[in-house]
Amino acid sequence: MKIVDEKGKLFGLVNLIDLLVVLVLVAVVFGGVKRLGSRPTVSDSSSKGIVTYEIKEVRQVTVDNIVVGDPIYHYDKGTYIGTIVDKKVEPFKDYVEYNGQWVNAEKEGRYVVTIEVEADVKESTENFVVGGEQTRVGVEQRLKNKRAAYFGNCLGIELK
Repeated sequence: MKIVDEKGKLFGLVNLIDLLVVLVLVAVVFGGVKRLGSRPTVSDSSSKGIVTYEIKEVRQVTVDNIVVGDPIYHYDKGTYIGTIVDKKVEPFKDYVEYNGQWVNAEKEGRYVVTIEVEADVKESTENFVVGGEQTRVGVEQRLKNKRAAYFGNCLGIELK
């Protein structure tokens, strides 16, 4: 008895090409389950924390509309992040060429706003989850309140 007969069947029972297709499909399904099945473990309980965001190069109108006590939301999802508890405003500085040299100078009419937001923070083994979004230091998120929308760069996450 031959392993593959003249019709291309393995041991006279299964077509070799069909067997290869089935094996490839099984491998793809197994790989997908393995890849998508490993989610970071997030604790069910959240704790209060302070998330610090830096909002760069905004005009005075935006500075005036970022008010301590206002709630902050994710712009895209609309999920609640937390409440602004502190706000610091500094002039925005950028490098400009002056007399053939690069100088770090203030840009007139532009500001850097640093806000601290009290939020419910869930901690996982790989990241923090704030407002339903994975948040890490250095991540830029689009934020909004009822008065303005802006991009905020996460500077720090501190659990209480």
